[in-house]
Amino acid sequence: MKGLLVKESLADPRVLDLLLVTSSESWQIKNAASYQPTVWTAISFETDASQSDAIADKLSHALKAQGWYINASTETHVYVIFPNKVFKYLEGDTIARGEAARYALSIGVPQDQLDWDE
Repeated sequence: MKGLLVKESLADPRVLDLLLVTSSESWQIKNAASYQPTVWTAISFETDASQSDAIADKLSHALKAQGWYINASTETHVYVIFPNKVFKYLEGDTIARGEAARYALSIGVPQDQLDWDE
């Protein structure tokens, strides 16, 4: 599984110890919500594909409660990881992506931040 997370979204940064961090960079954010900082530390990561479901679950328990998500994918599946909830769907499944997007909006993710890769 390969993915991207924002370090500032983590309530428990110890979860980073479970990941192979492949890159890290700072982003200046113009569309930050009021509860989000304007500078984000974007962390690209990888994990063993056989551990994808377990890692996604652990990441979901490490996120701050409001308005954050982590996106990741394997060769076949997309993971959109929210606080205490994981959406996993086949790449290209527009119905499942829509369900994840609606959920994201319901927990305060701004519309213009619903830009995860597939």
